[in-house]
Amino acid sequence: MATFKGYLAKVYAINTSPTFSTVFTSEAMTEDGTTKIYQITDTTKRLWDPNEPITLSTGTLDKTWMDGGIDWFTGRVKLTDTGLSPTVSGKYFAPAIEIGDAYNWTIDESIDVVDTSSFGNEWKTKAALQKNWTGSFEKFAVDDYWFDLAVLAKIFIVKFYIDSVEKKGYQGFAVIPSLSTATSVTDVARETINLEGHWMLLSFDEA
Repeated sequence: MATFKGYLAKVYAINTSPTFSTVFTSEAMTEDGTTKIYQITDTTKRLWDPNEPITLSTGTLDKTWMDGGIDWFTGRVKLTDTGLSPTVSGKYFAPAIEIGDAYNWTIDESIDVVDTSSFGNEWKTKAALQKNWTGSFEKFAVDDYWFDLAVLAKIFIVKFYIDSVEKKGYQGFAVIPSLSTATSVTDVARETINLEGHWMLLSFDEA
């Protein structure tokens, strides 16, 4: 069994100051061989806004792949047929700006649970509702660049690597509710950044 070391994370900022996201309409898509996975051809429009629906001109999404057949981070969909020529419409974010690396990351996933027990039942019953994730990481304080981007951007993408060789891990859109900086006379300045998930957390494989 492999041992995972949670020491590496990458952080990207999305500049949403001009507009939160931008509409694209009837953009061409290209299939990856015969995999039934199609990607938007325009490389500048591959970071899709998950708050907005994706519309296809043809084809049926394979709901078992990624998020109901959609990879919002790379502008891809998986359909049930190969050899199609679909176009896609939706909204995309501006290209993400890499802020830097981080270490000592944590991820916590949770789900809202409510009591649905009927009066008089011996055992309680529960219903699971919405999911959520939070996280944090640390980084060395280098300059003001991080704080400049934190003010500029409203949405971030964070990649948490569990295998730095195979490039596997988890990624998600996030907002940053708080940043803190600490130092001592015997150490360099370090920053702790807390995250709140903005939509779901997905696994990735860059190998």
